[in-house]
Amino acid sequence: MGIFDKFKKKKEVKRPNLIVFEKENVDNNYASFELKIKPRISIDDGFPQDAYHFLAGRRKEMLEQIEEIIFRNYLDENSEDLASEVDSFPDIRYFTGNYYVVYESYSFSYRDSNYRPYHIKNGQYRNVSYKGNERKESYLPLDSDEIKTYYNIFIQIGLTGNENGQEEDYMSLDMVAEIASLDDKIELEVLSHGVM
Repeated sequence: MGIFDKFKKKKEVKRPNLIVFEKENVDNNYASFELKIKPRISIDDGFPQDAYHFLAGRRKEMLEQIEEIIFRNYLDENSEDLASEVDSFPDIRYFTGNYYVVYESYSFSYRDSNYRPYHIKNGQYRNVSYKGNERKESYLPLDSDEIKTYYNIFIQIGLTGNENGQEEDYMSLDMVAEIASLDDKIELEVLSHGVM
């Protein structure tokens, strides 16, 4: 070790840090860093309460995945998800490493044997697809053996930044997972990110 090496400041590596707000979300609004309220929770009609409670019991497992995704994609300076141009978004220099849960949604999703998505409309399963500008709709009855039901988990995260000298909302991160049974491994995928 050279004489000046001990004076070199080691670059700080930011790790994700969950902020848990204690203030009740009385009106079930979307949470924000400014409001400092608990996350908005949405449970679709027909989604069983026991299934919701079971998945809520796996929240720690989901948060661990979220933290790994945040670190790998947005806090690691070697990430390919960060733009290198000046004034680009997101900019690693502004991230504080703090994040919180904005919104959680629990619902069902429906897919056929080719994994094409369907939703329920007018008492039937409906798939909408496009070929160029041509829109095509396919319908199946609700008792169709071709459709498999999945548990759908959607989580929106707020990441804070320090762009103007104080911590504030910087970026939202939307993540989704589908599982066939409640015991399946949950693998969250990034759906999108954007400015908050």
